[in-house]
Amino acid sequence: MIKSIINIATNIYITEYNKHVAETSQESPLLSINTKLFKAINRSSSFSTLYNSLYKDKYKLVFNFEYEEVTLRVKELKSVINKITSIIFKPHIKVTTNEIITRSELSGPLSNESFYETMKDSRLWKNKNGKMTPELVHSLENIDTLDTYENRFISYLVTLIEQEIKDLLINVTPLVDSIEEIFEQSGISYGKTSILNSLNKVDEKTTKAIYSSWDEFTSKKEINAARKIYKAIKDLEKRIKLIKNTEFYKFTHKYIDKNILPTNILIHDDLYSYCYRFYKSNYLIKTKDDNYKDIYYYNYVLLNLFYYLSKLEVGQTTQTLNAKVSVDSSKRLRFEEVSFKRGLFSFFVKEDPDDLGFYIETHLINNAIKVNTKVDEAHMARYYFFTSYDYKEDNEARILLSSNKEDCNNSIILTSSNMLGDYNSVLTLSLYKKNHETILSNLIKSLTLIFSLNTEVFEVRCPVCGSKKVYTDAYTYRCENCDSSYSLINIEEKPHLFIKSLRRKY
Repeated sequence: MIKSIINIATNIYITEYNKHVAETSQESPLLSINTKLFKAINRSSSFSTLYNSLYKDKYKLVFNFEYEEVTLRVKELKSVINKITSIIFKPHIKVTTNEIITRSELSGPLSNESFYETMKDSRLWKNKNGKMTPELVHSLENIDTLDTYENRFISYLVTLIEQEIKDLLINVTPLVDSIEEIFEQSGISYGKTSILNSLNKVDEKTTKAIYSSWDEFTSKKEINAARKIYKAIKDLEKRIKLIKNTEFYKFTHKYIDKNILPTNILIHDDLYSYCYRFYKSNYLIKTKDDNYKDIYYYNYVLLNLFYYLSKLEVGQTTQTLNAKVSVDSSKRLRFEEVSFKRGLFSFFVKEDPDDLGFYIETHLINNAIKVNTKVDEAHMARYYFFTSYDYKEDNEARILLSSNKEDCNNSIILTSSNMLGDYNSVLTLSLYKKNHETILSNLIKSLTLIFSLNTEVFEVRCPVCGSKKVYTDAYTYRCENCDSSYSLINIEEKPHLFIKSLRRKY
């Protein structure tokens, strides 16, 4: 009776959960943006049309993080992890019987069949004091094993849950800033731009230090919500790590066909059945964008870049007005080279045809009217931008290899979640943080850094780190210590310093 009630309650719970999923499920923001982009490109293949729609704010590029929805999801994951833990403590096992030969004194009672086999096998008998006695006997041995189809399924489910937890952390991690993340700076300095200038204030009346409120950096309500959900997800991550360290997981984490068969145990056992139905409801059919996250994020970064350039009202050139855009079979945004002009600079943006990156070439053309006015290497800088949905240990080596372009002054990685906390060459552009304008504004500034000053000293000393280990190819100076690069040029017959890269390149 109790078992029937439990089964009914479980069925009701799963039904209500599926109903909730059906009612609340929406396209992820990343998928939603790209879906809109694909429809727009189907209507028009003109880059100028896309550019103008960005200028008119036709694309929503920053979203509110759905804390309530994620909180509900965390509860669901916690519930299924509880079921898995219960299974690990009392799993279904498979009993196999093997025939063995063992010493007679170690054997228990023999079955009729074992006795008969022993009688027939003359090799087992020895003559002891004129009497024939069996020194060894045929016996049956029962072996218990965890390696069952159902237990392999449970371990497979653990790996799926682990990946979902990682995905949740990718989205929530950028919302929980550390001090170094806020300032994108590793370590503490004490100069004019020290982060301590922002963290500490002094009350002149009492001469006591008043510590800064975290509200100066982010909303108190938002940061509290983010930290709460972050802690809940990290707790799930810890539990999964504990499960993966059990003998159960180590022994049953083996190959299993992804088309899970509904065996009697998976259907009728309460714990296994719960896990099986959870699997069917959540992982049997993957969401559309699972295989496209890196590509969709690449498209998203480009939309942000073109959006910010449009808001700067940089001049569109004839090349830009005639450029075409398209979407290839992998859902990647393709575009012909475009160019823009603003102030003393012109910018040329072109895609990397082989990888999820793009180039920006900056030309210092002074007061020239034509954007494509030829300039020498001293008046030119090349930058490469590589995109990745996330940046973590799993993909670090691949990203570093792909992003390092020797023919560029600088290589920068853009990611939605910087799990490694590396700020030298990594910018975090998250869908859920309202700092896009700041990041992109400073990025463009870094491409157009010019200082009016007497430049002779920088022929032998790096203006970025102060090192004397500099060398030049007659156009560009490069620092061996920090890898910054710069040119010494004249603008209107006055000496200027044109910094092409600020320490960021690996």
